[in-house]
Amino acid sequence: MTNPVHYIAVTALDGEVIGYAWADADAGDVEWINRRASSTSAYEAGMEWYRRIREARDRGLTPLGVLHLLSHEPGVGPVTEAPGAEAVEELARIVTPADDQRLLTQLDRDDPEAWRELADAFDALTDEDRDVQWGGGQKSPSGAIHMPFPKYSKGVDRAVQALHRVGAVTPEHRWMDNPMPTLPPEGGLRPADAVRAATAVVRGEKFCDGTIDNSLRSGLLDAVADSLRDWYTDPAAAQPPSWGAAPSPDSGQVRRLPHPDLPEPPDPTLPMCRFCGGSPAVDVAFRAHRGLVVLMGFRKTDGPMCMTCGLAVYRALTAHTLAWGWWSPLSLFVFAPLTLLRNVLAARKVKKLPPPGPGTLGPRYDPGVPVRRRPRAYIALVPVLWVLFMIVMGLSGGV
Repeated sequence: MTNPVHYIAVTALDGEVIGYAWADADAGDVEWINRRASSTSAYEAGMEWYRRIREARDRGLTPLGVLHLLSHEPGVGPVTEAPGAEAVEELARIVTPADDQRLLTQLDRDDPEAWRELADAFDALTDEDRDVQWGGGQKSPSGAIHMPFPKYSKGVDRAVQALHRVGAVTPEHRWMDNPMPTLPPEGGLRPADAVRAATAVVRGEKFCDGTIDNSLRSGLLDAVADSLRDWYTDPAAAQPPSWGAAPSPDSGQVRRLPHPDLPEPPDPTLPMCRFCGGSPAVDVAFRAHRGLVVLMGFRKTDGPMCMTCGLAVYRALTAHTLAWGWWSPLSLFVFAPLTLLRNVLAARKVKKLPPPGPGTLGPRYDPGVPVRRRPRAYIALVPVLWVLFMIVMGLSGGV
C-alpha cells in the first residue's frame, strides 16, 4: 500500500514545467524530480530549485511547510495531493507537444545539402555495412583481455555524421535520463521520437560499444532516417495521429498528455497563514505606534493570518501601543487613537474565522491573555488621567 504524498509543480517563465517537489509526511523529507523531457535550461533551473528546497528544509520547516512556502513563489503551482510517489514520477515522464516541437526546431531545414547527404548515406548502406564486425577479445601475454569493440564501416560512419549534420543529435534530448528508445511494434517513428532515438543511439555509443550495431540490427536506425526524411519532405504529413498514447514507461517510448489517471491540481483555496501555514486565513494588517516626545515610531505586520496567530499579533501590538503610544502630542491626540481603532477593525475580521487547521510552516503563535488582562496596557491610564487632570484644572481656573 502506497502512502499519499503532496507535491508542487515548478514552471519556468516560458510555461515549461521544470519538475516536481513532493513530500511524504511519514518519510519526513522533501524530494525533487526533474521532468525527463524538459529542456537543458529547465534541467539547470531544476538544480537550482533542488538547492532552494534543501535550504528551506534546513530552516527546520516540516516537509509540507517547505511545499507551502515554495508554492507562493512565481511559477509554482498549489500544493496538490497524489495517491503516491509513483504518481508524481509518472507526471515527470509525461511529454508535451512543446517538448516535441523543441526537438524539431533543432533540425536544420535550411541546409538542403545536409538532407540529401542523409538520404544518400542511408540508401548507400549495404548488407556488409550492416553486418558489423567486432575486434578485440584476445588475451595479451600479460593475461589481460582486450575488450571487444565494433569496427564500423565507412558507410556507417557516413550515416552517423549525416545525422549530426541535420541536427538530429542534440543536447536538448537528455538521453541519459530517459530509457533507450525502441522501435514500436507497428513500426515507424514520430519525427520528435526519431530525434530522441538518434541522440540516444549516437551518443550512447561513446558509453556502451555496440549501441549503433544494435540499432542497425533492430531496424531502429533506418526508422530514424525514414522518419526524418519524411518530415523534411512534408512536416505536416509526417505527424501520425498518435497523440495521447500511453505506452509502458519501460518500453523506451514516451508517455504523452493527456493521461486521465493522474491527479489534477485543485483550484487555489483560502489563503494560508503567513506564520503557521494553517487555514482558513484572512488578509489583515495590524499596527503599533510609539511616541517619543519629539520622535515617533511606527510598526506594521500584515498578510494572511489565521484566527489564532491573528489574535496573537493583535494583542501584542495593541498592548504595545497602549503602553508606549502616548508620549508625544501628536501621538496622544492622533496616531495612538487611530492605531488602536484600525487594530480593532482588523481584529473583527480575524475573530470571524473558524479555528485553523493544522499548521504546516512552523509553530503557531500563542495569543496569550486578552489585552485587558495585560498590566502594561494600563500605562495608557497615565496620559488619560493627565488629560482629565488638565481639563479639570482648566475648568477650575476658569470659575
